Amino acid sequence: MKTTMAEENKNSPPTGDHPKGERLEIENLRKQSEEYLNGWKRAKADYLNLKKNMEAQGKEIKEWMSKIFLLPLLEIMDSFDRAGTLDAGVGGIKKQFEDFLKDSRVEAMKVIGEKFDPLKHEAAESIDGLPEESGIIAEEMQKGYLIGDEVLRPAKVKVYK
Repeated sequence: MKTTMAEENKNSPPTGDHPKGERLEIENLRKQSEEYLNGWKRAKADYLNLKKNMEAQGKEIKEWMSKIFLLPLLEIMDSFDRAGTLDAGVGGIKKQFEDFLKDSRVEAMKVIGEKFDPLKHEAAESIDGLPEESGIIAEEMQKGYLIGDEVLRPAKVKVYK
């Protein structure tokens, strides 16, 4: 037998006729579901923040590890520079190192004639110069290198006093 919507509504008690206990239980369940939903939203936000922090830390560790890897290669470049004139084979190897460093965003600093900057340069010696030359780099004793805009290794220099 089919019942109509009007008959169904007639058989169920009106909203206001629920006993007080049922309304209280419904209200408690509604509050509990809101509490669970808010807890889930906080947990999701915490997870997204953690994920973002972990990605940033991973990137930072990768950059740090690449710097650790590159520092010994700079010593090899120093050896090539100290060697002076190189034959074609050894010169080719030096060029490969230079290309690798360039691809890794590492470049040698230009220091001679620049103003001494303790964040980029290590003063190994000070030498006499004209008053207007005071604080200017006179000689480079060991190349300094940048990776992007950051100092990978400071240049060892002689500075006019």
